[in-house]
Amino acid sequence: MTEKKILIIESNETFSEYIVEMLKRIGFKTVVASDADEGIEAAKKENFNIILLSVELPKENGYIICKKFKEDNDLKKIPLILMSSEAKTSDFEQHKKLKVRADDYLKKPFVKRELISSISNIIGCEVPIEIYCTLEEKVEALIKEKDILEKDSKNKEKLIFELRERLNKASGSLKDVDVEKLQKELFETRREMEDAKKEIMQLTQKNGALSEKIDEINKEKKELIKSSIADFADRDKREGDLKKKISHLEKELHEQKQQIKKVLENAISSIKE
Repeated sequence: MTEKKILIIESNETFSEYIVEMLKRIGFKTVVASDADEGIEAAKKENFNIILLSVELPKENGYIICKKFKEDNDLKKIPLILMSSEAKTSDFEQHKKLKVRADDYLKKPFVKRELISSISNIIGCEVPIEIYCTLEEKVEALIKEKDILEKDSKNKEKLIFELRERLNKASGSLKDVDVEKLQKELFETRREMEDAKKEIMQLTQKNGALSEKIDEINKEKKELIKSSIADFADRDKREGDLKKKISHLEKELHEQKQQIKKVLENAISSIKE
């Protein structure tokens, strides 16, 4: 079966590549011309089954080129589809009334189904349109999936690279560390912490003993107040002695609390260092 050839006269390289890729998938051979002169020359050299002609061209617009094709005895037999991104529907309708009209008209940007349907209606197509569109949808879905996988892969590679950089940086910084000295300092800190804990425990026990003594004296004081001792002078003296004892013990208790506070502050300072 002879391969059908399509001439594409389009100055926009991106758009022409888009059309070429589309047509290749359904078995058409394509030739691209970027301007009118190149397109006419190509049409005279090769046999094309159909021409896709853009209205927006650098030297002459597509309407003039279409007229040249349709007035040429050798070229007018080639079916021609006009494509335009600027033309209005009314422009196409007016052109259709001319003797040098195109065989079909497409407004850019058009979807794939529109182009394939237009070509198929004029010269036929080896692949049915519905089958082609279904295949195109599957291809697009696979391309999207591929893009997602590539993006995910790149993100993982970036993460691995960053982790390696962090590991290398950490390894480099550890080279300058005196591990033995660090371990010794850590041991000393732990030992100081244990000593501090023991000292705090001892002071806490002393604090508890002092609190018990104060409670006993207060109890004795209450009992004394309740007693029926006739000698108030003696009672006052005993109360005075008890007050002195309480004051002394309270002072001692305060000192013990200050010692506990100082030990705790030293321990916390050692931990921070």
